[in-house]
Amino acid sequence: MRTKEKKQQMRETKTTNRRKRRITSFNPPYSKNVSSNIEKNFFDLLNSYFPPNHELHKIINENTVKLSYSCATNIKQIISSHNKRIINETPN
Repeated sequence: MRTKEKKQQMRETKTTNRRKRRITSFNPPYSKNVSSNIEKNFFDLLNSYFPPNHELHKIINENTVKLSYSCATNIKQIISSHNKRIINETPN
């Protein structure tokens, strides 16, 4: 009888703290006139201004900063360019 009470009491008091990821979202304005690869340029800038030995690298790096999809490359374009590259390879 006592063991059941202890188990039940332990279940009630046990709480799990879940760690939340601290993610910063970057949402640049969309424009059809932009032809550069914003995604690559943005992450290159992040890497150059916040190298691993920088004190803010822990907060601002490629894993904690997310770029919105509105300005990223279209998935269809990525897949089609990959398929073209594979098809156009010359066999040795």
